[in-house]
Amino acid sequence: MGVKGRLKDMGLVDIIQIFNAERKTVAVHLGSELGYGRVFIKDGGVVHAAYREFTGPDAFFQLLAWHDGEFEVEPDAVAPERTINESPEGLILEGLRRLDEARGKGRETGGNVGDLESIRLMNRLIELGILEKA
Repeated sequence: MGVKGRLKDMGLVDIIQIFNAERKTVAVHLGSELGYGRVFIKDGGVVHAAYREFTGPDAFFQLLAWHDGEFEVEPDAVAPERTINESPEGLILEGLRRLDEARGKGRETGGNVGDLESIRLMNRLIELGILEKA
C-alpha cells in the first residue's frame, strides 16, 4: 500500500527527506502535464531517477523543478539500475542551487532580489534540516 498526493502539497524535496530519515526503500512515481518520472530510493538514499531521455542526477534535477503534479509511492520497489551515487542532501542542494541559478538567468535583477531569494533558499534548507543555524 503506497502513499499518493499532489506535489503542490508535498514537494519532491519533502518526500526524499521523509524516506531518507526513515531509511526506506521505495519508488516515487511522478506525473504532470510535463510527463512521467520516477525516483528510486534504497535504504533512504536516492539511487536512480528517470524522466524522458534523462537518467540519474539530470533526471532528478528536472523532476525537482516540478511545482505541481501527482506522486505515488510504491513501497519496496527495486531500482532497475544505480545512476546516482550522491548523498540525498548533496543532490538536493545541487538541485536547488540549479533552480535558483535558472530563475536568476530569466530576469533582470537588482542586488536585493537575488539576496532575498538566497535567504529564502537558506531558510528552506534549514527547515528541511539540511543546513543548521550557526
